[in-house]
Amino acid sequence: MVTLSTLLAASHIESSIRTDVSVTSIVQHSDQVQKGSLFFAFEGLHTSGARWAAEAARRGAVAIVAEKGIDDLDIPVIVVKKIRSVYSTMCAAFWDNPERELSLIGVTGTDGKSTTCDYLYQLLAFHNVQSGLLSTISVDDGSTKEDSPWRQSTPEAELLFAFLARCRDNGLSTVVLECTSHALSEDYDRLGPIFFDIAIVTTVSSEHLDFHGDRDAYLDAKLKIVRRLKPTGFFISSTENEALPAFLSALQKTQQPLVAGKQIPYQVQAKGWDGVDLHVGGRSIKTSLLLPALATNGLIAHLCTQALLGKELDLQPLGSLLPVKGRMQLISNNLGVIACIDFAHTADAYAKVFSFAKAHTQGRIIALLGAAGERDRTKRPAMGKIASEAADLIILTEEDPRAEDPGQIFDDLRKQMSENCDVLIIGDRRSAIAEAIGRSQAGDTLLFLGKGHEQTILRSDGPIRWDEAAIVQATLQEEERRRCE
Repeated sequence: MVTLSTLLAASHIESSIRTDVSVTSIVQHSDQVQKGSLFFAFEGLHTSGARWAAEAARRGAVAIVAEKGIDDLDIPVIVVKKIRSVYSTMCAAFWDNPERELSLIGVTGTDGKSTTCDYLYQLLAFHNVQSGLLSTISVDDGSTKEDSPWRQSTPEAELLFAFLARCRDNGLSTVVLECTSHALSEDYDRLGPIFFDIAIVTTVSSEHLDFHGDRDAYLDAKLKIVRRLKPTGFFISSTENEALPAFLSALQKTQQPLVAGKQIPYQVQAKGWDGVDLHVGGRSIKTSLLLPALATNGLIAHLCTQALLGKELDLQPLGSLLPVKGRMQLISNNLGVIACIDFAHTADAYAKVFSFAKAHTQGRIIALLGAAGERDRTKRPAMGKIASEAADLIILTEEDPRAEDPGQIFDDLRKQMSENCDVLIIGDRRSAIAEAIGRSQAGDTLLFLGKGHEQTILRSDGPIRWDEAAIVQATLQEEERRRCE
């Protein structure tokens, strides 16, 4: 049983209210309140949690936590500063602070977070370490690996610490945790009292400026993973991370950096759609990973595994890494085309994908792409420019338009596009996929970008179920039958 006094003490909050009452759950949505819940009244973008405080009280909440007083309630209101941090800290305490009993590996970056998490999970398993995994794509709390049930890469604190508690209770000692800039930021602070044994940073370019305001604030949020690194922890990255100097400068003298490209020189040799060769210390490892950046992610995961186990390990397992869903995922077909699905949704990711496709395509490049609505508009023109300089045909379509006018999204993407590239606009993504495949010829490369593994498309009238790989596969098969008639 968890009492309110335990939660208040964890957050160093003194209160004159009765605190020996039991707390059955900590929630932020009034429809989740049950008898004994502690309800957090957050100030949101579209509404205030204070509007729902009375409903929470009627449903049986024992108290309300808010950043300002709420009148006309018959239950206590606890007024706090930095309410998001209080929320995360209390969620951790509610689950008896599972983070204290686990070795935690935090992975952040603009691109490559989920891939690196999955590669690390695979390598740890190869070396007989059963680990927990929480990434954008997959989760494993020690029971089984499955698709993530959450759209957020790093879920809200009540879900995060419940997950870590399951990892602890299932006997795990190590957990790989994907950390977004939102989760690391002071505004959301979903990580609460977590400190990492190992912090991994893939690359940092630019993303989510709609939330952070500018690139400096975005970088500062990412740097918080180093500030959450234990005094004797390891920091792991590569020389491909253009923000590497900022992270190295933020390290304490007792924290150990391991940088692929410095301590461990390496080279990556692209072999087209058959994979890449990784050359490290006179050894050559053949991998099925398509992009050089994916091989770097694999090497970073290898360095992390060595640091965790405290010994030098054979590089050969890198050659056995399995592809990650929605990341340079090839869809087999009999049309003689390369059909590739990737989650790329930043300019930096576009540059890598299109550069690779351009170098390894005999025919044309047909690219299907869009951009998330109600999100960072500043990245869209650069994305469109990169795509148009490599592609022969671009089909603009929905990604997650939300309530933003799709026309505005497409206009932003077209602002810097080359005139040498043909552009079609087909709002419905399923129809756009059919058009791209229908126009393809043997030798062409089809790039389906932006959705990757995601299981929904967010439209103005709500989400629709989505499975890009299944839809592309089915459409390719339909086209095969059509051409055989």
